[in-house]
Amino acid sequence: MTFAAMDLDKAKLDPDSVFHAPKDVLGAPGLSPEEKKSILVRWEADLEALLRATEEGMPPADQRRSPAELLRAAHEAMQSLDSDASSARCCC
Repeated sequence: MTFAAMDLDKAKLDPDSVFHAPKDVLGAPGLSPEEKKSILVRWEADLEALLRATEEGMPPADQRRSPAELLRAAHEAMQSLDSDASSARCCC
């Protein structure tokens, strides 16, 4: 199963509406590393904005999931993607 163009556009605009967790982006079939990175970068930006809003007294709508934990997971997924890309370039 691959991502349809509409699903990809939706994922790039609102990753949380398509994926349950950032690690799910890594395992998504049919996405290039660049598409995965784009989705994770957007998710990180969204979570950072949510954390700023929370610090200013505006609690998140979904209080079951911690924005800080999701941001950490997004950073870990990005690092994993970057390390996979590094090892793929290695010609050892």
